[in-house]
Amino acid sequence: MTQYFPIIVEQESNGTFSAWVAGLPGVYAAADTVTAAKRGIRSALAAHLAALGTLGREPQLTADVTVLRRDVYATRRDSFRFVGVGALLGRGTSRAKAASSRSNGRKGGRPPAAAGRAIHARKSTDEHDRS
Repeated sequence: MTQYFPIIVEQESNGTFSAWVAGLPGVYAAADTVTAAKRGIRSALAAHLAALGTLGREPQLTADVTVLRRDVYATRRDSFRFVGVGALLGRGTSRAKAASSRSNGRKGGRPPAAAGRAIHARKSTDEHDRS
């Protein structure tokens, strides 16, 4: 079973980095660097899950993770709307490539194998006719 835990890492006003698990109160870490804070939150979460396991309990996340998107316009008021967490990752492919993949199926833009064999057979026949 795979579980995902939303982790928040932010820099404090004194320069240190704090990390916590959204929805699991008491699971947090602080360090001088982002890397150390991530390492600390990983071990803090592992310890928390181990403690819950010895008690025979599962973690109960109480947070709903979402992203609030702000669109800034020059001629009208800014707009705000909630979007999925995937919006933080950006677009994985260009719009043209995505459209090509949709039109050609799951093969990523390549023609179906049967069509490829038909083209190869036609070339062989044409070459045979020329000789």
